[in-house]
Amino acid sequence: MKFIHITDLHLTAPETALNGSNPVDRLNACLQDIENWHSDAAFCVLSGDLSEFSESCSYTWLKDRLAAFSIPCFLMIGNHDDRTIFLNVFPDQPKDSNGFVQHVHTSDGRVFIFLDTTKDGKNVHEGQLCPSRLIWLKNQLVQAGDKPCYLFMHHPPFNIGISYVDDIKLEEAEEFAQTLESGQNIQHVFFGHVHRMTYVNWRGTSFTSLPSLNHQIPLVSESVKGEYCTEPPAYGVVMVEPDQLTVHFNTFLQRDPLHQTKLHN
Repeated sequence: MKFIHITDLHLTAPETALNGSNPVDRLNACLQDIENWHSDAAFCVLSGDLSEFSESCSYTWLKDRLAAFSIPCFLMIGNHDDRTIFLNVFPDQPKDSNGFVQHVHTSDGRVFIFLDTTKDGKNVHEGQLCPSRLIWLKNQLVQAGDKPCYLFMHHPPFNIGISYVDDIKLEEAEEFAQTLESGQNIQHVFFGHVHRMTYVNWRGTSFTSLPSLNHQIPLVSESVKGEYCTEPPAYGVVMVEPDQLTVHFNTFLQRDPLHQTKLHN
C-alpha cells in the first residue's frame, strides 16, 4: 500500500502571498507532482493548518481544488484552522459524536486514525486532546485489536529542541502516552505543526513530520534573520508492507537533472 502525507498548507486567499511564497501555487505544484508520479496512492492525508487565517474563501478554494484531484483525501485541522468555519465549507467531513474532526479509516487490514488536536480559542496555538477525544482514541485502539494502526495528528506531544514550536506542542502529553498503551499494534504516528522534516522515537513509538508546503522553521533560529526560512517544501510518500514501513520525503520543487561531465584521462 502507498499513501501520501501533506501538512501545513497555510492557504490564503488566492493570489495572496504569505511569508514570501504563494500557498495556492505551492499546493497546486504539490498535487500536480503527486498526480504525475504517485497516482497509484490509495489516499492522501492533509494533516492540519489547511488555512493561515481560517478564511472561508481558502477552504472553498481547497474544496474545489481537491474535487479535481484524483486521489481520495482525508482532511485534518490544526491550530491555524477554525473548526466551525472548516465544517461550514466541508459539511460532510467525518466527525466523532462530540463534533471533533476525527475519524477512522480501515483499508487492507490496517487502521488509520485521524485526530483533532485543535484547541478552541482565538490566537491559541498549543494542541489539545481533551478527555472526550482521548476516550474516543482509546476506544478506536481497543476496537482495532491486533490490526496494524497508524495515527495522524497535527501537534506532537514532545519537544524537538526548537522553542518556537516546543512551547505550543500538545498539552496532554502524559494522558496521550497512557492512551497509546491501549493499542496492541501501533506502527507509526505522522504529525505536522513543526514545519520541519523530523524522525522521533518517543516512549517506544516512532513519529515523523514534514516541512510545510509554504515556509519552514529553521533548526537554529540564529542561522537566519527572521522567524522562517526558505528550506524546501516536501510531501511524504509512505509505503507500507507487511514487514516494513518506508517514508520518502519528496522535495518536489527541487528535482532538476544533474548534467554530468565526463572525465578524460
